[in-house]
Amino acid sequence: MINAMTIIKKKEPLTYSDFQAYWRKEHGVIVTRSPDIGTYIQSHPIYNDELDFDNTIDGLAEIWFEDTNAMRKLAASPEYKAIQEDEKVFIDSKAVHLIIAEDIITKKGRRTDKKILVFVKKKAKIDLNVFREKSLGISFEKVPYKITRSKISLPKLGGYKDEKSPEWDAIFTFWVEEQINQKDIDVLKENLSGISSSALTKYCKSIVIQDK
Repeated sequence: MINAMTIIKKKEPLTYSDFQAYWRKEHGVIVTRSPDIGTYIQSHPIYNDELDFDNTIDGLAEIWFEDTNAMRKLAASPEYKAIQEDEKVFIDSKAVHLIIAEDIITKKGRRTDKKILVFVKKKAKIDLNVFREKSLGISFEKVPYKITRSKISLPKLGGYKDEKSPEWDAIFTFWVEEQINQKDIDVLKENLSGISSSALTKYCKSIVIQDK
C-alpha cells in the first residue's frame, strides 16, 4: 500500500470555516464517487487562541492505493478530472504539495478523531537513509499526554531523483486522547530537534471520509 498525501492551502478569500466545510462536504462527495479511491482521510487543523498559528498548511488529504498502477488508473479517469476541477473552487493550486509515501506504524492502537501532525525537513548534513533510521528509532514515551497510535510517512525514494526532493522528508502522525495545548505539542518537536532543520506541527481533527 502507498499513501498519496496532498498538503493543501485554502484559496483566498475563503474563511477557514468555509474552506473546511466545503472540503469536508462538497469535495469529499466528489472524491469518493471514483471506484478507484480507497481509504480517504482529511486532516483539518484546529485554529484557536491557545495554539500557534501558521498559515502555510491548511490541511492534509490522504488516499491509500494498492500500488502506483492504481494511482495511474485514477489519474486517467474522468472522475479525477472532476476532482481537479472542483479543487479550483477552494484550494490554492500554487501551494499544493503531493508526497507519495510509505506508512510505517510505530505504535499500534486506537485511532481517535484528534491527532498531531509533525512535518519534518532533515538537517542537510544528515544522510537521507540515516535520517530515516533515526526517525524510526525516536521514542516519544516522555510526552505529557497519551498517544494511542503513531506512524511515520516516509516519501518514496523516487521523489528524490533528478536533484528534486519532497516538500518534507517525513510526516509524523500521533493520535491523542485528550485536548492538548501548544506547549504539549511543542514537546514533539523537541524530540525531533536532533535530526530536523525545521519541523511544523499541526493539531488536527481527523475526518474519515471513506474507509475501504
